[in-house]
Amino acid sequence: MMEVLKSYHDSFDLLPDEMVVYTLSFIDADTLLDCRLVCKRWQELIDAYVFQEKASRENKFVNNGKGYYSFSKIDSNNIRKLELPWYVFHVICKYDPFNRNLVKNHCGQNAFMHWSITNDHNWWTIEENPQGAPLLPDDPDFDGHTSCFVSTYRLCSKRQKIIFKNYGLNDIMMKTLQPEILVSEWYTGRFDCGCKYALRATVHDGNDKLIEQHNYSDVLPQWEANIWTKASHSFKNQSNASYLILYHSGVDTQYWAGHYGTKISGSVVKVLLPIKFKCANS
Repeated sequence: MMEVLKSYHDSFDLLPDEMVVYTLSFIDADTLLDCRLVCKRWQELIDAYVFQEKASRENKFVNNGKGYYSFSKIDSNNIRKLELPWYVFHVICKYDPFNRNLVKNHCGQNAFMHWSITNDHNWWTIEENPQGAPLLPDDPDFDGHTSCFVSTYRLCSKRQKIIFKNYGLNDIMMKTLQPEILVSEWYTGRFDCGCKYALRATVHDGNDKLIEQHNYSDVLPQWEANIWTKASHSFKNQSNASYLILYHSGVDTQYWAGHYGTKISGSVVKVLLPIKFKCANS
């Protein structure tokens, strides 16, 4: 039996590097980690070429042919040219974490799932289509959803915690890439009722220490509130980020009974993949 295995291994060693890379690129991302331990040649080929080859080929098929979210900002032909460590390609093949919205239930399409209500009582409601306001803008932030969260005459607030390591973005990844983190959200009010809106985004490290915070607020006057506005902010060079907490609140300014307050939808948190290409002669 050992002679058979040795003969098989020796025969595989006779294959050119290009064929070995092509063959290994069909193996799933986690098994490739084990393949790195087989021999020095495999480790060097996997680290330098296999994960890039795998990601480039699979990009044509994932997400119903739309490709990896992580590569949405570059042409498919340039994936192999990206100057990224092998473990970044591994994370992309397994989690596809970059350039995609990490906020769950971002338009209220699944009621209040994944959101933590921070008031003593849940005063929010959800409208399948905005009432007394324009429909949601034609924007990719909404992913085709039409619903929104709506506050009442009492202050309504809620939050969602996005833990980056749940998407493969552990401490090593963040320190290596130092990515930009984009936060955005849409809000409006009714045509006949003013409202207040507030957004707070906080970035924390693995010890729960606050790294950076962004606050935004707006007051929409009565008769002038029915236009959708996008609030956004970018956290730069986040090398120590472990998680982000997205918090927002709303209330109407007329104190009318019912849900006449702030409408919120299209919440987005994206970790952007830094784009840097290899030198032409490398």
